[in-house]
Amino acid sequence: MIFRYERYNIKKATGLVAGILIFSNFFCLSQSDTLNFPLYGFHSQYGFIIPHSAVIRPVSGSKPFGLLADIGRLNKSFNSWKVFNTFWFYGIQTGYYSFQNPDVLGGAIILTGYAEPVLVSGRKIILSVRMGGGLSWHTKIYNEESNPTNQFFCSRISFPIYVAMRFKYTVTERTYLTLSGFYNHISNGGMKQPNYGMNFPMVAFGLEHFRKPLPLLKSGFYPQVKITEPTYYFIAGALTSYKVVDRSDIYPEKGSLAWGIYTRIIRHIKTYYSLNAGAELIADNALKEVIRRENSNLDHERLAITFGQDFHLGKVIFTQYLGFYVYSPYKAKNAIYQKYELGYRINRNIITGLFLKAHTYEADLLGIQVSYLLKI
Repeated sequence: MIFRYERYNIKKATGLVAGILIFSNFFCLSQSDTLNFPLYGFHSQYGFIIPHSAVIRPVSGSKPFGLLADIGRLNKSFNSWKVFNTFWFYGIQTGYYSFQNPDVLGGAIILTGYAEPVLVSGRKIILSVRMGGGLSWHTKIYNEESNPTNQFFCSRISFPIYVAMRFKYTVTERTYLTLSGFYNHISNGGMKQPNYGMNFPMVAFGLEHFRKPLPLLKSGFYPQVKITEPTYYFIAGALTSYKVVDRSDIYPEKGSLAWGIYTRIIRHIKTYYSLNAGAELIADNALKEVIRRENSNLDHERLAITFGQDFHLGKVIFTQYLGFYVYSPYKAKNAIYQKYELGYRINRNIITGLFLKAHTYEADLLGIQVSYLLKI
């Protein structure tokens, strides 16, 4: 019975994935530039679930597998190269994950975009790192009565993100065997609770085929911005996020916005690396609603000091830091939180992108932010 259930879901997922790939085929075919190298890929994944909390440990013993396909391309122009200061593949990845527990966890159809900078390349091999994110639709979600143990996912739509180290080996001038190690995470970013999210590392084997032979990925390009000695920058920005407060016996479900402002000093040490320190004020209106329901007069705003680091990959900037609450009248689950930002430098002063704020294993806010950067 379980096998038939899984086979039925995989059949539905395969049809949807095929439709997505046919539609996204225009992604490759619409480009006639000789610098573009369209590719098609397929890989299967197998792994395990990390039981990062006692709440989800009873249903963390299954071994998920996935069947995924992707379509993308590589562009050899300088404008493309300077995004990461290296050549990179980019495209769409879609497929189906079975969590091999059909009654509780079900499966998920995913659709993500990815970027894959090249780290090492030669005549026979390519070593790269793929980063991606997008949407997932889940066949089984949390229900207080019928499915209370699935506290990984509580909404049909969630947001998968992943990072993967990928090794490609040439078998023909246009075809590569691929071996990858994926670290996958799926959650709704704290928009609805319970939201423990799922972390599941996987090993993947597959094939990639290019529509024309791929040349050696060597270039004489150099970064447009090069740091020869430590430089200081000042950054200020604003953020926003959407969050849902669950219904109760008295109150209905309610969605609300969170907003925040932040400022940091950045010490740019190397071309690709900097340290940062600053402060962040966040007003979470979902928390304000919780306080109202508890008939409390506590302030919902929280102020934190932050310390972290930045990785400058051309126009793309990845930032991670820890925040320490110095003002939090309504106590948080933890006095320390972690925050991750993926930004894109529009010009020399403006950076925009996504952020994820989490208290240890549980996502708190997922949203967008805009920053203004000024050299001191």
